[in-house]
Amino acid sequence: MNKFISLKTLDKFRFLYEKLGVDYDTMRLIVSTKLTIDSRKTSNLFNNQHFNEPSDQYKTMQIIYAIIGFFMMMIIISSKNTFVSMAIYFSIFMFLMATTVMSDFSSVILDVKDNGILATRGINPKTLNASKVTHVMIYMINISIVLNGFSLIASIKYGLIFSLVFLIEIFLIDIFIIIVSGLIYLLILNLFDGEKLKDVITIIQIVVTMLFSVAYIFVMNISGSINLFENIDFSVISYFLPPFWFSALLEIVATKNINETLLILSFLALVAPVISVLIYTKLTPVFEKKLQKLNNEGSNKNVKKYNLTMKLSKILCKDKEERIYFNFVSSIIRKDRDFKSIIYPIMGSNLIAVFAISDRNKWHLSSYGFLLLYLFVCSVPTIIIALKYCENYKASYIYTTIPIKNKMNVHKAAIKACLVNIIIPLYLIISGIFINFYGVNVIQHLIVIFLVNIFIAINTFKILDKSMPFTRQIRMFKNIFAINYSISENYLMIVLIFIMAGIHFIASIFGTLAVNVYIIVILIVNIYLFKSAFKMK
Repeated sequence: MNKFISLKTLDKFRFLYEKLGVDYDTMRLIVSTKLTIDSRKTSNLFNNQHFNEPSDQYKTMQIIYAIIGFFMMMIIISSKNTFVSMAIYFSIFMFLMATTVMSDFSSVILDVKDNGILATRGINPKTLNASKVTHVMIYMINISIVLNGFSLIASIKYGLIFSLVFLIEIFLIDIFIIIVSGLIYLLILNLFDGEKLKDVITIIQIVVTMLFSVAYIFVMNISGSINLFENIDFSVISYFLPPFWFSALLEIVATKNINETLLILSFLALVAPVISVLIYTKLTPVFEKKLQKLNNEGSNKNVKKYNLTMKLSKILCKDKEERIYFNFVSSIIRKDRDFKSIIYPIMGSNLIAVFAISDRNKWHLSSYGFLLLYLFVCSVPTIIIALKYCENYKASYIYTTIPIKNKMNVHKAAIKACLVNIIIPLYLIISGIFINFYGVNVIQHLIVIFLVNIFIAINTFKILDKSMPFTRQIRMFKNIFAINYSISENYLMIVLIFIMAGIHFIASIFGTLAVNVYIIVILIVNIYLFKSAFKMK
């Protein structure tokens, strides 16, 4: 267990742990044991779950991060203004790291198993919590090095000191993201209990992911207002956005441009992570104590009956068996926390992207701004693919224990439930906003895109394998791009979406009549596809 290079590097910082009141030897033994267990798994390293996937999955994930890092390097290579470029760069990096912590490492930070096993052996809460944070930090640093490797090489053009400061800031950002995530979870643990707590944590994960998308937009907008050739003029909000903190110090190193604002931002970059660690260390005993709330199941006395879903099932599903599965799938979509934590950030980020691009490019003044809604349609294939996955996938044995007359009724019910519970409600909200921007003239185009949503949903189902809904472990879906599962189908549908957008654009050029004809054509095609897609084979 002494073979890990990360632990040998960690030994150099032993004094920091001891100053924070951590029993370093015990903490190191716990982390070493966890890393050894991770190395022997054939699956996801972070969720204590087993998949039937190859053992090099983590290496594949690193390749994906390296590809993303290569494109991020272009920001540094093409930089005309160090401060602006690095603010944008750090925005992307922090967004990726925050979403990684929320999606992949939350189960480690909120793990209560260690408390029951190790805390009873006299290990103090600080040591126990430090082992969790360090375990996460090792993987975060690995990911960060892979993600920023090309950029670190490219940054040499500004000098070795710039590259060294850049590397140190990457580590500081990792620490800052992990600690802030822990403090957010502590706040939630103080406010809620039982099953409600688990629901709130899921909501927070969704909201944080979307907030980082919004923060990225703020950075882009503020950066766009900075004059590239004159003195930098900051707005007050710059002081509350961490990407500006870390870019300020690099601006000073690269250009020797020193002023009061840059010094304040640089000071925040160095001090904020340290202060966050000190606060988190003081609150660690409270955090570990509050984690026991996750063991409380809470009360289920006030379970709501979704009468609206029941009524809709009678309208949308003529077959009784299909109606039963429509309600069944609708219930899982509403209750499965992991499913919601994956799907809603994707949908929300796409919605934010629609309005961000609209604002930056003034598409709201263009008669073709409705085409931006095809970004929303790009979420549909992912959602349909996600219907195969579930947190409680082991319960799928139910399909073999109950008589199913027609398995296609289950698939049909799943697609309808997905449209009714996720896609259509969100689309109606965004359509209302677009009508407010454009007026009633855009309704015709909104109908086209509504039908395209259904068209893409059906076609995604057609090209996928016909395994039953919710029969696969959802952790596999979280790493879908790493294991290359269903990625070709997803990209194929995205290509089809752009083709449909192109046809829509051409039809709109020819006027209202051409768009009306297009609506009729898509409607007929949808009806035919819906009948043919769910025939028994």
